[in-house]
Amino acid sequence: GFLVARNNLVVRRCLITMFTFSLLSLAFVGQFPVVAERSLGIDERSTAYGLLYACFGIGAVTGALSIGTVFSRRSKPRIVRAALVAYALSLVVFALLRSPAPAYPVVVVVGLTYFAFITSLSTVLQSQLADHERGRVMALWIMAFGGSVPLGNLLAGPIIDATSTTVVLLAGAVWALVLAVYARLGPVAEPH
Repeated sequence: GFLVARNNLVVRRCLITMFTFSLLSLAFVGQFPVVAERSLGIDERSTAYGLLYACFGIGAVTGALSIGTVFSRRSKPRIVRAALVAYALSLVVFALLRSPAPAYPVVVVVGLTYFAFITSLSTVLQSQLADHERGRVMALWIMAFGGSVPLGNLLAGPIIDATSTTVVLLAGAVWALVLAVYARLGPVAEPH
């Protein structure tokens, strides 16, 4: 898997994008109860919190399904970059909210753009792989996707305690914008 990533620029960029996004831009997922309580005044044991998390989930499902339906004929590399920008913008809005009411529709957009990005990036990655490479590289994908989120939360916790949830969410949004520039995933020109 590492050899494939080393030899294929698009595969390498997909994995680096996924790893660093999960590490630096997804801290809100693990810190969701803290964000809800400190920024929005929503108790994590309340129905309001359950609804907030459900709104995020509805957005995520919608974003994932949209890639294979509404956006099935669209360029996945372009969707990756657009979704990263939209995710960053919606995360900034979510980070700055201090009232629960607008948080519900905003977190739907956060979830939608998050999973539109993830699904498109996964599609781009898999389109670059031969059948005999897919299992090895997708093992790296899973580690990049799921394995780095807990590490990001280990980093985010002390930063939140020292500053605020807003700082961590805004930093995640800035990193998503950096990745939107980095994630040039189109076809690579053959060397002459």
